[in-house]
Formats: sequence, C-alpha cells, structure tokens
Amino acid sequence: MDSTSSPQAGRPTREGGPAGTLRAMRAVLWLLATSVLAQPVFAGLFLDGHDSWRAWHATNGMALLPLLALTQLVLAFLAWRTGRGPGWLPLAGLGLFLAIVAQNLLGMNGQLALHVPLGVAIPGLVGILLVRTRGPRRAHPDSQPTPSPSRSRSNGSGPRTRIGPSTYSGPSPDPPAQS
Repeated sequence: MDSTSSPQAGRPTREGGPAGTLRAMRAVLWLLATSVLAQPVFAGLFLDGHDSWRAWHATNGMALLPLLALTQLVLAFLAWRTGRGPGWLPLAGLGLFLAIVAQNLLGMNGQLALHVPLGVAIPGLVGILLVRTRGPRRAHPDSQPTPSPSRSRSNGSGPRTRIGPSTYSGPSPDPPAQS
C-alpha cells in the first residue's frame, strides 16, 4: 500500500448500499423469523398429543433461537460500529436476545402465564427488526420526484404574515357578515 491510498479505499461507503454485515444480519433475521414461527407449531403439535414434538420445541427454543439471536446481536453491533447501521439496532438485538433467554427460563420452569405472552411478543420484535432493517427502496427510473408543496399559503390556512404596510394573507379577523 502506498502513502496515497487509504486502508478503507476498497470498503463500501455508508451511501454505497448495504454492506456484507447488514446482508448477513438480514439473512440471520430471516432464519430467526423462520425458527421463531416454527415454535408455536412445535408447541401445538406437542399439546395435540404428539410427545416427540416437545423435544423439537425445546431444542429449537434452547439451542437454535439463542444462537441465532446472539449472532444477530453481534452482527448488529458490528454494523453499528462500522457506521453502516443505526445505534438502536444493537439495543434491539440485545432486547431480543434477553427476551429469548427469559422465554427459555420461563418455559423450563413451567411459567406458562408468562411464557405464552412472551412467545407472542418475540415474533413481533423479529418482524419489526426485519422491516426496519430492509434496504432503502430505489425509485423506478421513470418516476419523477414529487414536487414539494409551495411555501406560500394562499388558502388562508397558514399563519398571518404581513405582506405590505397594512395587508396580510390569512383569514380575516372580522367574521363574515350575515345577510
């Protein structure tokens, strides 16, 4: 490397689109969403009398979900530290990881009154993370930018502004005369 090149010359910039870390985190979030949505299916099959599905529910919940949530947390932290992700992302990842750990503890201790509602909240959090981390939408090449509304308000809905020595735009201070 010569003195004129920077060590970050080959790295994508923040405006250059999603980096590999963000793409990996989205892939992990999709795996996490799939695994999270499988949990109630496994629980339902177990409650329906198929005892073998309890092991699937336990393995998915106690091994796969925490591993995926921890991976998502690490990737979110790396995205934030490299300037490619917002600061709330690692915090949300930590909240998700802690919710899954709490979910495991509640399930192991048979606390269904808390285990079930938290099991409903976790897919919502994963869904929010998926929606909030999607890449920016690109405009269609044929689309034109939407013009912004004019700053002048001729309909009288804006604040009263002095235009001349004794005139203003906006509603009249006197009520209209009744005939």
